[in-house]
Amino acid sequence: MSAPIDFNRFAQIKATGHLPSPRGVALSILRMAQDESVSAEELAHVIKGDPAFVGRLVKAANGVLIRQRPIVSVREALMVLGITSVRAMALGFSLLSNYRKGNCPGFDYRQFWSSSLIMAISMQMLARYIQQVAADELFSVGLLARVGELALATAYPAKYGRILTEAKAGEGDLITLERSTLATSHSELGHAMLTDWGIPTVFTDPVFYFEQPAGAPFAAGEREMLVMQSLILARNVADICLEPPVGQQQERMDRAVRQAARLGCGRENFIEDCGEIARQWADWSKLLQLDSVTPPSFGMLTGVQANDSSPPSRASAPEAKKSAPAPPDADLRAMLVARNSAERMRLAKAVKGMGIAVSELSGLGSIMERVLDVQPHLLILDVDEDRGYASQLIRALRASRLGRCIYILLLLPADDEAHIAVFESGADDFLISPVSMRMLVARLGAAQRIVRLQQELEHEREELRHYAAELMISNRCLQEAALTDALTGLPNRRYARGRMQQEWLTAMRNARTLGVLVVDIDGFKHVNDRYGHDVGDIALRQAADTLRRALRGQDVICRTGGDEFLVICPSATLAEALACAERLCERIRTLEILNEDQILHLTISVGVAVRDASMADAVELVKRADHAVLQAKQQGRNKVVAAHVFQ
Repeated sequence: MSAPIDFNRFAQIKATGHLPSPRGVALSILRMAQDESVSAEELAHVIKGDPAFVGRLVKAANGVLIRQRPIVSVREALMVLGITSVRAMALGFSLLSNYRKGNCPGFDYRQFWSSSLIMAISMQMLARYIQQVAADELFSVGLLARVGELALATAYPAKYGRILTEAKAGEGDLITLERSTLATSHSELGHAMLTDWGIPTVFTDPVFYFEQPAGAPFAAGEREMLVMQSLILARNVADICLEPPVGQQQERMDRAVRQAARLGCGRENFIEDCGEIARQWADWSKLLQLDSVTPPSFGMLTGVQANDSSPPSRASAPEAKKSAPAPPDADLRAMLVARNSAERMRLAKAVKGMGIAVSELSGLGSIMERVLDVQPHLLILDVDEDRGYASQLIRALRASRLGRCIYILLLLPADDEAHIAVFESGADDFLISPVSMRMLVARLGAAQRIVRLQQELEHEREELRHYAAELMISNRCLQEAALTDALTGLPNRRYARGRMQQEWLTAMRNARTLGVLVVDIDGFKHVNDRYGHDVGDIALRQAADTLRRALRGQDVICRTGGDEFLVICPSATLAEALACAERLCERIRTLEILNEDQILHLTISVGVAVRDASMADAVELVKRADHAVLQAKQQGRNKVVAAHVFQ
């Protein structure tokens, strides 16, 4: 698996403005949490501005600790969770609220969030076994672990829809298809986004590797390894709950039991935990207005008759049943807010008569949450005695990206300056109550024309964004091709020069060591002359792959010539660089290359150099390693020589 995304490339994607991002209160929390001097009181004051987030935060806090008295206040939740976890939860819940649906065909947004929610609950449950990480931190990691998929679906909806279709048809694994089409993958992009949001590397690195753990550089028992194993298990539990194909549930459950055992969770405890996960999933789904289904009996899947899955009294409750699919959105959507039910019905009938879908509210209390869910084109707001709150609401809407595009029509009780001030806070038009139906229809007709113009303008902007995204993908693919060796797939000489300069400057700035290995395949010309260049190409590819797999996770290998490679070892001492070189020699010696009825063997010579104060620049460091490999050749090949031996 490739290394995490180059942050220069991530900056290019981020600059388009198409990546999922937190909004409103969540954005304020994110900014405040970066200030080490911020107090819990200040943060609590901001959090209280979003009642929906308050409810979710308090529920998350109650799920972390077993307490006789439940947590009921924001301040208590902050004390239990801490600012870091609150920041991560704000991110996750904000994305869930704002990206419940999108334009990517083939991407199931509701199932994505259901899976992410199950992963969050599962990770929180597994905290009792791995013990080295707090439960609230694991909840946040589980909720955000797959954010890279949402990012690609949001940034490149059409292309990603085709990728998902190809993956479902078995035309390749998802990550490979993503990289070949978009020059990045959801694991790389998710890692970069979480890093950009300030999530610690102990979580971002496991998120990068958990879908392809074979390439993970973590040692057994390390926190990163435990978090990665927990993510693998949590994803498996989510897949079981979300009804995998018939015949696969048993296989997935057997795998999950084995995975749980590696974390110290026995079969019976795991089955009991799965039942609790299912119950919490139903509760959270109701709170977050997500679909949930009655999960399978985990005990029956393992052959254990236990009180495991959600009992009929809870998991089979009405809210746990899969909700009926929502009807398609009408061409235009309106939200009507009026306290008087008779007047509201009269107005709604007129709006529906113009072919506009209507959502009705009796008050202003939950309007922000409903606006995020419905995303109306038109807001009809009956301003009664709540003038001050109505003005604040309109200003808050106009401050958001979504609210700026909503056409706001006020119904004012009187034509006086006090009520006109509400209109001046940012509304588009107003009518005086009691409302004449003829006047309402006329104003709605004008509103429709303006909304249509906005839609046309947005469509043109979307086409421009799509064109810019296409260009950016093409540029990234060309750039990657220009920096990649076509035969071996390794970075090429051009990349090596730039990366060496980058690592040299980093080592200088942070007073770190920097090791370099120059690797040369011994007698490779003889292989080409005797067996032909086709066999030589096969040998080169296998040798390159062997060298790559023998390196540490942070090391970089590049092909710099026909049979020559450069290995960059950041923060490596001389002893570590020599050990790496010896390991490369040993792996190549044991490599067997099949050629019809023959087996070819190769050896390599390696020159090693480590940065010291006498070196002027990165070029001199590479020259010393190059000189050392020449000495290894002269001493009989199949050797490792350090530059300091002959200096």
